Amino acid sequence: MHTVGKVTEAERDRVQQRTLRVVMLGQVLGGAGLAAGVTVGALLAEQMMHTKGLAGVPAALFTLGSALAAYLVGRISQRSGRRLGLGLGFAAGGLGAAGVVLAAALDNVPLLFVALFVYGAGTATNLQARYAGADLATAAAR
Repeated sequence: MHTVGKVTEAERDRVQQRTLRVVMLGQVLGGAGLAAGVTVGALLAEQMMHTKGLAGVPAALFTLGSALAAYLVGRISQRSGRRLGLGLGFAAGGLGAAGVVLAAALDNVPLLFVALFVYGAGTATNLQARYAGADLATAAAR
């Protein structure tokens, strides 16, 4: 059995398998939740603004937020590690989700738009989390 640093191959394989299970579960649950959130955001905007003419604005804001978050999460992950980058990205997405709920409760359209922009961080982070599964793989297995 070979050792990599102070960690054995068997230990690395065990950690990688656990990481893959967590990533897969997160992808399924996160992907479903985020997709539902965008749909609900469009419906909320339509209901709150009493028009269908601006129903695409929530998706646009969500997409812009996702693009910015992808850049920021990537930078943080490179500088300080994937765990911190993903943690902050998911936290921002959660904050955005809470903001959407609050905006709906308060019937506050500007808050809804800001919250959907921040909520986009969840999608960017969920997509970047897929790379976490490859972090512990050997070069040949990647």
